Amino acid sequence: MKPILSCAAFLATGLLVAACDSPSPQFMSSDTSVKKVTVEGSTFSIHRRENWVEVYRTNFEALPRIPVILSRAKIAIEQATGCKVVEGSLSGDQAIQRAEIDCG
Repeated sequence: MKPILSCAAFLATGLLVAACDSPSPQFMSSDTSVKKVTVEGSTFSIHRRENWVEVYRTNFEALPRIPVILSRAKIAIEQATGCKVVEGSLSGDQAIQRAEIDCG
C-alpha cells in the first residue's frame, strides 16, 4: 500500500506544480503585464516586461511534446502581445518558455 500512496503524492505534487504561474524575479515588477491565452487546448499565462516574455503552461496535458508546446506558446505569445517572437529566441520546456518579442 505504501508505494501507491507515494505515487499518489508524487502525482498530486506534479499537478499542483503544473498549475503554478508565478513569474521569476525579473517579471515581478509593477510594469509586468499578464494575459491568459488558450491555443489548441494548451492554456498559457504570458508575463510581459518590455520586449521579453515568460510563459507558463497552466493546464494538465498527458505527455506533452516540447516541439508542440513551443509552437503553441509562440502563437499564444503573439496573440497576447500583438508582437512577433524574435526568431531563435523562444526556448523552454513543456512548462515554462521564454522569448524576446519585436513590436516594431
